[in-house]
Amino acid sequence: MILLDYSQVCVAAILAFSKDLRKDAPGDKKDLIRHVALSSIKSYKKKYGKEFGEMVIACDSRNYWRKEYFPNYKGMRKKAREESDLDWQVIFDTLSEIRNDLKEYFPYRVLNVDRCEADDIIAVLTQSTQEFGKHEPVMIISSDKDFKQLHEYDNVKQFSPMLKKQIVVNKKELKEWLIEHIVKGDAGDGIPNILSNGDVFMKGERQKPVSSKRLNEFIENGFIGCKTDEERHNWRRNITLVDFKYIPEDVKAAVMTSFEEQPKGDKNSIMNYLIKNKCRLLLDELEDF
Repeated sequence: MILLDYSQVCVAAILAFSKDLRKDAPGDKKDLIRHVALSSIKSYKKKYGKEFGEMVIACDSRNYWRKEYFPNYKGMRKKAREESDLDWQVIFDTLSEIRNDLKEYFPYRVLNVDRCEADDIIAVLTQSTQEFGKHEPVMIISSDKDFKQLHEYDNVKQFSPMLKKQIVVNKKELKEWLIEHIVKGDAGDGIPNILSNGDVFMKGERQKPVSSKRLNEFIENGFIGCKTDEERHNWRRNITLVDFKYIPEDVKAAVMTSFEEQPKGDKNSIMNYLIKNKCRLLLDELEDF
């Protein structure tokens, strides 16, 4: 099973053409985005399909359960995009349109589950391969470091489009890495370290630094290394947000229900779609989809 992180993979691919995606850039941005996104997906199906089988495209929904739990989750991303010179509105509108097209015309399971991020979908489906002795091979296509924790399973591999190589993980270091991730949080996702208040990024303040001594105490003792009620609260906040084992049961059930839906598309529907959308170059590689 190939588990493709849709938004991340496509955004990484189209940003190679960032000069053509600026707000003031001329030309049809939608056609460029469509061609690059489809070409990228096709390339991974061609590269890994024979060994890993079915392609599953994991998409972010508009609502995240993590944001329900922690309202400041990814709270600064909208502001960063508004300040960017890229036309993010067109980029995301087009990727949403392509996502729907993939579900309608292509032979892939395209999962867009309410309250789920692509991370949740990929984690839940990977965990499901450990049940009933399945252990089918899994290739995760994503540069997201959070997927490092899924390397605890022997049947999992990961390719990073950003690094353009497979991620190699030392399983003996996974426990230590996860504790460090909990303690330090993830600034990119708006998750503060456990010494800092939940609104530190929203207020534009600096986090309280985590010294090497404190980090080592946490690595050695885990949750017991917390010294105050605030640290214990923040540990629970962070472990819920970053550890895939804390994905809510109803979210897991929704992912598995969505996975049971069968793909609609075939070669004929792909061909008609590519003709309709003037993707002539991709028509020559129809068999690779």
